[in-house]
Amino acid sequence: MTRKPTIATVAKHSGVAMSTVSRYLNGHYVSNAAKKRISTVIARLGYTPSTTARNLSLGRRGSIGVVVDSMLDPWFTQLLAGIEEELSVRDASLMLASLEHKGNYDPGVAFRWIRERRIDGLVIAKSQKRERSLLHAAIDANLPVVTIAPDEAVQHAQVIGCSNVAAGMTVADHLADLGHRKIAFIGGPAHSIDSKHRMRGLRNRLRQLGISLDLETTAFCGSYEAEAGVETARILLAKPLHITALVMANDALALGFMRAAQQRGLRIPEDLSVVGFDNLPEGALVWPGLTTMSQPMQEMGRAACRRLFESIASPVDFEKIEYSMTLIVRESTARPRD
Repeated sequence: MTRKPTIATVAKHSGVAMSTVSRYLNGHYVSNAAKKRISTVIARLGYTPSTTARNLSLGRRGSIGVVVDSMLDPWFTQLLAGIEEELSVRDASLMLASLEHKGNYDPGVAFRWIRERRIDGLVIAKSQKRERSLLHAAIDANLPVVTIAPDEAVQHAQVIGCSNVAAGMTVADHLADLGHRKIAFIGGPAHSIDSKHRMRGLRNRLRQLGISLDLETTAFCGSYEAEAGVETARILLAKPLHITALVMANDALALGFMRAAQQRGLRIPEDLSVVGFDNLPEGALVWPGLTTMSQPMQEMGRAACRRLFESIASPVDFEKIEYSMTLIVRESTARPRD
């Protein structure tokens, strides 16, 4: 059985020291003559560097961790696609963990990653107040952290997010252009930065246009899940409807609301226009299709992965990267009947 060539074999056939081959493989300075000999020998022997050995020499594990509330979240599946795409060009593996299991919050797996130094960096999607201890544990362990769309202010970590205030303003312009003057907002959890900023952009732009947000109907839900949208429909439609457009803080809420509202005989958009945020794939499959503000989720996933590996390679300044959101107009919005 032919033995797999090692770095020592390459050094011997190239007539250079092993340290020279190591410098060449890691992109450091090597003379042109040595480069030529080493590259020729590597090609002839079919040598491939050992990722495991390289990680060990650098004190790394060759794996990153990604945590999210639930793997079933359709928002997260788009994000994960971007992370995997960026990861495919790197010599590293991916470890995934859900923070909620059968309705119970359990960050134990992620804490073990940190405590046992099983990962080189951590991505936290939609971190909120309850993830503070997890975030602090990673920072205390000198583990690079990237947060994506955090629901509260984050320090000592890279932040990837969207310009939610600007997105809310875009929705206001869209509805005002259609002729709507009676507009309400339904947010996710009241502590959510995304909900607050989306409502702020909507309210401020409407005010500039001489329109007041309907505060009697505006409210916040206990979660961002579709079930909360269903409950919103039950409460809102229990009395006469006096608004013509409803903006919901994410697509899951909007889709849950639309289904329950239509079951109760409400016509969308004839009786009520509905707008969401995120551009989940399901929004294009239902009827009427959901008008929404689209987040570039895959690009955000790629950016998070890139920033994490940059932080792993060497210390970097903490920064926040914000992406613009794009209005996707579908059938759930139209001019009001009046």
